[in-house]
Parts: sequence; structure tokens; C-alpha cells
Amino acid sequence: MLLLTMSVTAQDYKVRKLPDDQLPKNVITSFHRNAVNSSEYPWRTVGRVNIGGTTHCTGSLIAENIVLTAAHCLYSKHLQGMVPASMVHFLAGYAHGKHIAYSKVLAYETGTGFNGKSGANTANIPYDWALLILEDPIGQEIGYLSLHAAFLNDTALGTKGRSARAVLPTSQIASAGYPRDRSHILSLEENCRIVNAFNRGLVLVTSCISLQGDSGGPILQKSENDWVLIGLQTAAAQRGRNRSSIGVSALAFLRTFSNLINAQEPTLP
Repeated sequence: MLLLTMSVTAQDYKVRKLPDDQLPKNVITSFHRNAVNSSEYPWRTVGRVNIGGTTHCTGSLIAENIVLTAAHCLYSKHLQGMVPASMVHFLAGYAHGKHIAYSKVLAYETGTGFNGKSGANTANIPYDWALLILEDPIGQEIGYLSLHAAFLNDTALGTKGRSARAVLPTSQIASAGYPRDRSHILSLEENCRIVNAFNRGLVLVTSCISLQGDSGGPILQKSENDWVLIGLQTAAAQRGRNRSSIGVSALAFLRTFSNLINAQEPTLP
């Protein structure tokens, strides 16, 4: 198990912001975002999901050995199917080629209705999540993101004949990721909000701006001065001049996540 493999300083996270008149016009970038210090909690729990050494998405530790990311990141057009777990690696607290902790992926679960060939269509989006089971429980040392309290009750899981639901106290959110134009540093998209929700609350439309590479990144809310997770980013959308993001709420993967946690709990003799 590889833990705390490097010493990170604040210098690694200094980003010089370009003056507004030097930013490219009519091009969506992440340069308005603030870079965060990936040596600090909770940002060290977010990292890069590297697939086969050729592409990446963003992922978040949500248990000692479970990482949340987007299912479409694990679909290979070349293979015409989902990649084997052995091709997937998680680098927690990644910044500028270094990382806080690292683990291979043993296996993963995705939404049962996910079809990689369908892409980001309406029917596919609610299932566009993946839970990566790590070889090493790196969350024991560096921590992990907690789910929002609204998802930690019987109402959120639902019961037979009743739909799962969660009530959030505010629509204000933030998101984090490794976008293609700054893929070697974690940046935070702040002061966003949930614009709408569909599919019984499984699909979220937000005012955050997301780019390729942000997929799988956490959608966060502040709760008692701590960031807690309410879902993940999956796609970008644009209607006219309005840019928005599509995400999946924790309701979508909550039951599978609970089953994985329960399966790992030791039983009494």
C-alpha cells in the first residue's frame, strides 16, 4: 500500500490568473476557477481516475476503499465495452504529476441500466455512475467525503412501493475536477446552484460549468463548514448562450453503495 508518497507545499497550487482582456473570447475554459490545495482535507480525497494510461476522469473517495466516478469514463470505444478493472488506477490528491495516495482498482459497479454505446442520452444519464473498489483502503489514512445527511436515512433509500427521496436545505453547490485545460491540478467551481432535477431526483441540472475531464467529479454542498457530497458531474449542456452541467445525485447509487459497505462490515462469530 502506497500512502503519503510525497510532500506537497502550497507552492504547488499557486496559479497566476490572466487578466480578463487576455482570456480567449467565446471559449469555455476553467481559468475562472480557483485551484485548491490537494494536500488539505477534503481536497486530498478527490483525485484523478486514470484509465489505461490514455485518458482520465475525476473521482472522489466516499469510503475507505470506494471511489465515486462516472460510468462513461470506463467505456472504451476501442474495446466496444467497459474496460477491465485492472486498467483503472486512482491517484488521490493528485497535483502536477504527484499524488498523496494511490491504489489500483479491484472491481467496480455501475448503474444497472448504463449502456456505454448510448452516450449521454436522456435514458442513460441516471445510470452514469460507477463505484470503484480499491485494492488498498487509502481512505483510512487520508479520509473521505461524507454523503449529505439527507441521503443517510430510510427515506433516501426508499422502501417497497415508495420512491427514494432526499430534501436538501439549499440549492447552492460547488463542483471540483481536473478539466482538460488544467488537467494536472484540482480546481473548484464555486457559487453554482441546482437549476432543476429530473427522473425522481436522480438527475441534476446545475449552473456549474464543466469540461472534459471533470466527469465523475463531486458535486458538493457546505454543511456546518464542511463539504459534503450530494452527487457527481457527468456531462455539459448548452442551450443558446446558457451553459449548464448535468449530474447524478447520490440517490442513484445509494443502495449499491450501502450494499457494498454492508458487505465489507465484519460479522460477529
